[in-house]
Amino acid sequence: MAEFGPERPADWLTAGKLRRLPETLFFHARDKLAAALQNGHFRLMTGLAERAQAAGLGVELVTFSPRGQEAALADPRHLHIFMDDRPAYGPNIFHSVPSYLHGFWYFEEVGTRNNALMRLAKFDPRPMSVEYARDTHAQLVQKFVTANRTKFDQLPRGAEPVEPGCLAFFAQDFKPPRYHRHYLEVPQMIEAAIAAKGSRPLYIKPHPNQTLEEMDRLTGYHDPSAGVIVTQASIHDLLAAADCVLTVTSAVGFEAFLHKKPVVLAGQTDFWQNAVTLTDPAKLGEAMEAAMGRHWPHEKFLVWYLRHQCVEDLPGQVPKILERVYRKGFAWADPARGFF
Repeated sequence: MAEFGPERPADWLTAGKLRRLPETLFFHARDKLAAALQNGHFRLMTGLAERAQAAGLGVELVTFSPRGQEAALADPRHLHIFMDDRPAYGPNIFHSVPSYLHGFWYFEEVGTRNNALMRLAKFDPRPMSVEYARDTHAQLVQKFVTANRTKFDQLPRGAEPVEPGCLAFFAQDFKPPRYHRHYLEVPQMIEAAIAAKGSRPLYIKPHPNQTLEEMDRLTGYHDPSAGVIVTQASIHDLLAAADCVLTVTSAVGFEAFLHKKPVVLAGQTDFWQNAVTLTDPAKLGEAMEAAMGRHWPHEKFLVWYLRHQCVEDLPGQVPKILERVYRKGFAWADPARGFF
């Protein structure tokens, strides 16, 4: 198993140190991901580190910082893996963080999540096997929906009632995101949903990381007599019951595809190809009708996104990322697939 050594503080990495060190593979991660990496929980990154050490490179784990990222870009001799969402491009960097479903990762040249390159990619479902897509979808449903599994712990299924045929809105931070664009603010989209919901009940699910001030604002919308319910019901109960799923850019918009539900977004995402994106709150009603009136290839999109664009956290996927590293010009990563 790869030896990562102690996590270096952010200010340990300087331009002078980069010039003096022999060729090194650096992992830049915030504390939670750094600890998981040291404990061998990320098999894909461990496999990459093992390959680097076998080739005689040093391996260092550094606390992520924007300053460290800039220093890395200024000295392209080393390879740097940034386990953070701050986007940047350079001849010697990759970005790698967990994706929306556990076990799938980004390994990207520009950024992750909302800035991942699949944001610019065209999704064409036609060449894909229907049977393979259905099998993959069934496996994912068993792993996540049946197990009531998502990024944050949920109430047990059925713990809070959810009326079928509803609209489900999933909240997130109210403040503007650092690295991508929101077209609507969270309260703005909620208010648009209340105005456009018609006879459907609207369930509002707060995010576990919501601030007290944000929670106060969200609970202020709670009015069961008007069909607006703020709830802590399981994400999977809400998705299963919803006629349409609403969110700005939350990962729950992606999880809705497991339930084959139409989605309306209101910000920049890397899974917009399988949803409707709203920029004008006055047109939310039209956006919902457009989303609910279309037959979405959810099963094929999940295959395209997870299996073709992401990488799985499995030792067998190491050659896939080695090939990307090799194509960046790092000869030690040659995956022995016919390169000369």
